Amino acid sequence: MQDRSILSALVGAVLDAARAIGLDADAIAAEAGIDPACLADPDRRVPLEHDIRMWEVISRRPVGLELGAELGLHGLGVVGYAMRHHGTVGEAFEWQQRYKAIVHPEVIPHMERRSGAGGDRVVFTHAAPPPFQRLREPIEAYAASIVSTLQGLSGRPLHAAFVTLPLSRPADPSRYEAVFACPVAWGGTQIEVAFDAGILELPLPQSDPHLFGYLSRRADQLLAALPASATLSDRVRQEVGAMLAQGEPRLDVVARGLAMSGRTLQRRLTDEGTRFADLVDQARRDRALLLLEDPSLSCTEIAFLLGYTEAAPFFRAFKRWTGMTPQAHRTRTSRR
Repeated sequence: MQDRSILSALVGAVLDAARAIGLDADAIAAEAGIDPACLADPDRRVPLEHDIRMWEVISRRPVGLELGAELGLHGLGVVGYAMRHHGTVGEAFEWQQRYKAIVHPEVIPHMERRSGAGGDRVVFTHAAPPPFQRLREPIEAYAASIVSTLQGLSGRPLHAAFVTLPLSRPADPSRYEAVFACPVAWGGTQIEVAFDAGILELPLPQSDPHLFGYLSRRADQLLAALPASATLSDRVRQEVGAMLAQGEPRLDVVARGLAMSGRTLQRRLTDEGTRFADLVDQARRDRALLLLEDPSLSCTEIAFLLGYTEAAPFFRAFKRWTGMTPQAHRTRTSRR
């Protein structure tokens, strides 16, 4: 069962950031249907539909970059506080990957290393979930928050090497280039924010092994308290869904995100009567049906967002899933 809730600390942090840039946060929360009692306890859960509605209300104003710059580690609740007290930037983010379900699996970015002409980079990537792909503000805020989170964690004024946004290029991109202080590319399949890989070795100014151990144990409690009905297969589908826009999901990468070996993941999936390839297929089908609801996305663009390198395999898969082409499905559902 996919988790349909998000950590209250993150929702509260977004509202605090909105208030900091001059918005009426109380009115936004009320219109989104967010229970103030939930916000009083950062460890509680807020229904995901209320979080989505909050962003829809916020998106009436062009404030994504400014709001994201105000966000930081406190929006991750106990996960963020524990990260501050780990040893290095790299260790903190590796630890975060194991506890991302506490916040929400589709909120925490993936982290990967890339080598190129510009040297070694660490790239934080994130494929915006379908409800947010039609909104500009949460995508802008998410990218800006990656920078503000790294700066808050390291205690240094770090700047990105490059940023890629899954948005159309605005008439005047100078506002974005000023905020990120680096080149910005447009029309990508996902958010990408890259830094020199050397930042991973930076020691954390607030590192405290004893406090980290205490907060880590609290994170274990919150992780254990999540719905027990979520099977390993459900968790793999969530992981795969968040990775699709990056290309063909790999079992070893998914296993690492779940803090186990590839062999262990294969064995446990077999025990549940399924295979990794079947879960990838299911995740693609579910995501395809959601993406087809957005008329601004072409079927070819959807194919890339599902991790296909070309459109033809997507069309064949969709015909196998539904008995019709993607366009025929879109036409039929739009007439309902």
